[in-house]
Amino acid sequence: MKYVAETTFLLLGTIVGSGFVSGREIVAFFGGNILFLSLFAGALFFLTTWLLLSVGGRYGSLERGNAALFGKAEKTVNAAVFFCLFAVSAASLAIVDATLSFAGIDERIPAASLPTLIFAALAARRGIDGVKKLNAFLVPVMLALTLALLFGRGKFSFGAPVCVTAKGSLGVAFYVGFNMFLSASVVARAGGGGKREALLVSALTGAVSALLIALIWGAVNYEGKNAADAALPLAYVFSASPAASVVFGVVLYAGAFTTAVCSYYPLADFAERRYGGKGAFVMAAAVFAFSRFGVKWIVDYVYPAAGVLGALYFVALFAAAAYKNGKTGNIKSKKKRKVHRYGKEEKTGGETLRRGL
Repeated sequence: MKYVAETTFLLLGTIVGSGFVSGREIVAFFGGNILFLSLFAGALFFLTTWLLLSVGGRYGSLERGNAALFGKAEKTVNAAVFFCLFAVSAASLAIVDATLSFAGIDERIPAASLPTLIFAALAARRGIDGVKKLNAFLVPVMLALTLALLFGRGKFSFGAPVCVTAKGSLGVAFYVGFNMFLSASVVARAGGGGKREALLVSALTGAVSALLIALIWGAVNYEGKNAADAALPLAYVFSASPAASVVFGVVLYAGAFTTAVCSYYPLADFAERRYGGKGAFVMAAAVFAFSRFGVKWIVDYVYPAAGVLGALYFVALFAAAAYKNGKTGNIKSKKKRKVHRYGKEEKTGGETLRRGL
């Protein structure tokens, strides 16, 4: 059960991040008939989680799975993963600065994003185990506070949307594809459990995601168009209560931090291995610079493109996995190789752990 709990929280830490829990992503991707669309999203989260855990359990990591399943297209696939991770890392930093705007601090001032980026870099250096432990602590707190605030307010509207969007089932598929695409590198490395554990993790992830989507959408829809148009819709909903605003500010920061760590970890690991300390610094600077475009711009304009890439990736992954279904077991290297991790070399035999992108 420890594997199930830690892996579920690891997944939810990447899915239910600041963009999700703030309502910005929910408003942008979900239109009318929210009850059907939330269940549809939950089913897609279940299927994609199961697939990623299966790939991780079979090949040891997403990168090795991509190499085995996509062959010469591996670099293109990994570049698409890189794009999604980069966009989400930047959006997470933008959100923590936007949160401070409710305290009267201009969101253009990086009062929160710079410390968050530093903390994310430090947490990422602890590797996948450190990321799982961080999420196992923060995600349950974040979920409990969010549900307490939503049910404490108790005002939902699941009828006609106040903010009409043309996105329907296809938009939801793009959204799920994007979320799981950015989670893929981290989640696949957690695929060490058995089939029963993977099935349970997938079911819990889909159920919790579907519930939160419906509740957040309903709360924002009840509040009206001003809430839907806000950079952080759910923060706008709770802004009438000073106490609720403070508590939700903590939730937003926790969501931004867990998402930033989960998405930034593979980027930093890749840059450090490939280019050393200077590469990691340039990566951090690039993510920070892109975050200056603001959360609303990134979610409204960059996320849809990333969603298309994510949806296409999972269609291709399903097809490739089905085509090569006869190949089982982890791939093992024939000789010992060295793994570079943040500038340190570790000898490894048997399975070669290629970290990062």
